[in-house]
Amino acid sequence: MKVDNSTAYLGNKSFKIVGIVATGQALHAKVRHEPIIAEGGKTFTISFWAKVDAKEGNSRPVDVSVQRENDSWPGFYNVTIILDSTEWKEYACKVDMPGEAIEKVWVGLCVAESDIDFWIDDFRFFESESNTGKAVNRIGKFPTLWGKIKTNF
Repeated sequence: MKVDNSTAYLGNKSFKIVGIVATGQALHAKVRHEPIIAEGGKTFTISFWAKVDAKEGNSRPVDVSVQRENDSWPGFYNVTIILDSTEWKEYACKVDMPGEAIEKVWVGLCVAESDIDFWIDDFRFFESESNTGKAVNRIGKFPTLWGKIKTNF
């Protein structure tokens, strides 16, 4: 993984994932942020822009995953999406947080199922309205912006 200043959807840098097929499952190589607090019983959206390296292929699978951050590491959301464009394209998933409790979770991309390189940019995890997919008023909420990784990497 590396910060790449040769291409970006937003700004002048993106995050390039150099593909490698790991033994076992997709989650054996992942890109994720530090755990955050997300209230149970709420609907969230995971959204990001990505493109596949045209020199290596036209598409590749990526698992979008949300896991509780505790000793047993229980995952409760995992969906495989296919990155299917060599141009910047937006991908989005809805996540209904289970339970009523406030959960400490991480959100990330599990990438060990393909050796095709790809870029991601403008990764967002935010509380959204159940049926509209629109972000709720962010005052008092905690959106996670992937852009911070580009400056703190």
